[in-house]
This record gives sequence, C-alpha cells and structure tokens, in this order.
Amino acid sequence: MLAPDYLDHAPDRLVLLWQQVEDDILRDVARRISKMDTMTSTAHWQLWRYQQVEAVRQDVVKKLARYTGKSEAEIRRLMQEAATRAMEAEDEIYYHYGKEPTPFADNATLQALLNAGYQQTAGTFHNLTATTANTVSGQFEAALDRAHLKVSSGAFDYKSAVKSAVDSLADTMKYVTYPTGHTDTLEVAARRAVLTGVNQTGAKLQVARADEMGVEFFETTAHGGARPSHAEWQGRQFHRGGAVDYMGKHYPDFEAATGYGTGAGLCGWNCRHTFFSIFPELGSAPAWTQADLEALNARDIEYNGGRYTRYEISQMQRARERTVRRYKRRYLAEDAAGADTTASAVKLRQARQELTDFISATGGRADSARTSVAGFGRSASSKASWAAKRQEQLDAVNNDLTALRQSGKIKLTGTAVTPPALPNTLSFEGHAIEQMGKRQISLAQANEIAEHAILAISQRNGTQHAYYSEKGFIVIRQDGSIGTVGWLDDAGKQIVEVMKQHGF
Repeated sequence: MLAPDYLDHAPDRLVLLWQQVEDDILRDVARRISKMDTMTSTAHWQLWRYQQVEAVRQDVVKKLARYTGKSEAEIRRLMQEAATRAMEAEDEIYYHYGKEPTPFADNATLQALLNAGYQQTAGTFHNLTATTANTVSGQFEAALDRAHLKVSSGAFDYKSAVKSAVDSLADTMKYVTYPTGHTDTLEVAARRAVLTGVNQTGAKLQVARADEMGVEFFETTAHGGARPSHAEWQGRQFHRGGAVDYMGKHYPDFEAATGYGTGAGLCGWNCRHTFFSIFPELGSAPAWTQADLEALNARDIEYNGGRYTRYEISQMQRARERTVRRYKRRYLAEDAAGADTTASAVKLRQARQELTDFISATGGRADSARTSVAGFGRSASSKASWAAKRQEQLDAVNNDLTALRQSGKIKLTGTAVTPPALPNTLSFEGHAIEQMGKRQISLAQANEIAEHAILAISQRNGTQHAYYSEKGFIVIRQDGSIGTVGWLDDAGKQIVEVMKQHGF
C-alpha cells in the first residue's frame, strides 16, 4: 500500500529531469526564431527555414539521447523503491494477523511482476519521446511561418513578431504525441506515465500477494481532494470476485465498484488511491468512518465568498501554479530570444503573489515541484524580480506624471521608460546647435545629460526619447540625431522629482 502523499511526489525527480529537456528545447527554438531577421529574399528564407527545422529536429534527438539513460535509471529506482514500500506496508497487515508471507525479494512471481511493470512504464514513455522530434519541429516550423508572414505583410515589426512567436511557443508548445493524436508536454507525460506505472505495478503486486495468502477482501485508501468519481468508493471495503453479504455486512464487487483495471478507475490514470487486504473474520475494522469520509468530501473551505471541497480547491491551486510556470517559461524564452522580458516579469510577480494569497486564504500547502521550471534558477528569479519591481516603479512614475499633466503643471507627453542604450554616435546639427547656443550648453554638457539620465520619456511610438538627468534633458532620435536639449525649468524639476520619489 502506497500513501497518497508518496504517490503525489513520486514522479517529482523524473519530472524535473524532463522539465530540463523541455526548457532546453524551448530556449533553443526561441534563439533560432530571433535570427530570422537576417533573411531577406524569399529564396534565402525558404532555405534558412528548412535548415533551421532540420537542425531543431536533430538537436532534439541528441538531447533525448543524453537524457534517456538517466530517465530509465530513475524509473527503475523509483519502481524498486515504490514496490518495496508497498509490499512492506502490505506484509505488515499479514504479520499483524499472524500470517507469514514469503519475503518480497525472494518471491520470483512478485519480482517478475515488478520487472514487467518497469518494462511497461519505461517502454510507454520511450514510445512517447520517440514522437518528440517531429512534434517539436512541426510547431517550430509553424511558428516561423507565422512570424515571417507578420513581418513580410507589414502588419508587425520584427521584434513584435518574434516576441509573439516565442510567447506562443512558451505557452502552448507540446513535446509528445499519443497514438490517439493527443499532444502533451514531457512533464505531464512523465508524471502521468510514472504515477500510473508505479501505482498499477504496486497494485498488481498486492493482488498477487493476496492470491498467495488467500485474501478475498480489500479496502481502498482515502484522501482529501479526490476527484468526485473516486470519492464515491474511497475508504470503503469490497469483495474480490463479486458482491457478497458476509458476517452481516454487504461487500460490493471490488472491480465493478472501483473500476480497478481501467484507466479511469482505481490505480488508473493519475490516481493516488490504492487498497490493502482486510480480514473481516478476524475483526478488520474500517480505517475510515462514514464521518471521516464525509469530512474529506465536505464543502468546508471558504474562499472569496464561496464554499468548496478540497478537490475543488486543489484544482484552483493547480491552475494558479500553472500560471506561475507559464510566465517563468515565457521569461526564459524571451530572454533566450533577446526579447523584452518586462511584461512577463511583472505577470510572474503577480501570479506568484496570487498563488501565495490563495494558499494562505485556503489553508493549503505550497508545492514547489508544481511551480518549478528547470532553467529558472536563482539568477533568473532575481533578474525577473528586479525587472518586475522596476516596472512597478515606472508605472508609479507614469501615474504621477499623468496627474501633473491633468492639473496643467507639465505639458510633457510620452511614457516614462528605462533609458535605452545611447546610439554609438550622437549627431548635433541645425536646431539642436541653435538651442545649445541660446541656452549656453556645451557639447560636453549635452553628452553628460544623456549619459547620466535618470529616466527617459518614450515619444512618437518609441522613435525618440527624452532623457532626463538632474541637470537637464536631451531628446535623441533613433538615428542618433538630437531633437533638442535644455536645462531643467520648474516643470522639468517636477518631472525629475517624481522620478526620484519612486526610486530612480
């Protein structure tokens, strides 16, 4: 018998391994998409596109080859550990009732079942990963085509098209294709295959042990957060081989009532329930009373004005955990592509806070395995947190500047942003030179204003920026030409004061 908490976390190490593969692949395709701006003619584009798709396919095959051995070793280790745990717990029941099961390690039948379970689980997952190269390269090819169409049609600039393509892949990219045509991530496929394989193998071992010991009755385990179809039979006692009335009690048929042996039933897909042997004739009392079971299924958790079961709350928490992972993956993919990560950093910060607040409000428990992204370590987390904090500061600056405009205290238009890198060469000509002469600003002073800017104001759809320092301002266009330059007047001083108040 395996505890629900053990089954919930049993796949974690394998999931982390395959998350690393996913993240490596995602960052690789993001980097490749970011290079599409070098293609100009249609002929060059078609050739480059073909080369990139083939390169992705080959790289995926190489990555899978590197990780397959580790994956199979972890599956074998986990199956052995889980089987040993299950049989130790089951045999304790037999010992308690004075029975003597043969040692698990010495039982050829049970060892054969364990090996068959490993072979089936490893084989199932191997067959799925065999589809990964084509599954990934097909999505990469489609993303390239969409991005190229957006740019070539003039509907999007290059940076926007790349960011859109990268974000879409980060959010939706699948890595395996099932025989039914259903696609999924490696993480989900690994968790499902291993959890199902471990639980089913443990169950087969317990049934074989029950056959050896002549056991006819089982009791299912119970846990909070069970899906409704499983809550119907959890924590109840059954008879193998048909329903019976025995010693004044009715025992439903084990297989028919629980769906044991089917994907949707006991020990099926993603199921954390299992069962154990009982001896009604020897006084095996139910482990769960009716009151216990009602408490597990009760709508006793209050949240946001409603009342929910633990299962409903668990599903709501899972959705929030997926949102955290979504923005971590977006951040990593955008970073790999050289795209702006600010929006993803802000949304990640918000998603994390929402998850924390939800767990606090519902009395839940944080599960780091459910929010982890292999490539999102301490360094990436620190950078994302800094970017999110900086954006919040910018939002505060823009709110205050809007208030100053509405009150008529300033006329400045545009949006406050982190100062972009200065062009390699600044061009001082015509109007700019005239303004510098009137305002007695030297070339060195103008450069100093630009180099020591606190913030910039993005204007004209980002084609020019007004750089503000504590001494003055300078407007620089994309081509490096100077629009105007000047010392701070009263309005300019208010603008800089707002920037400084918010940490700039």
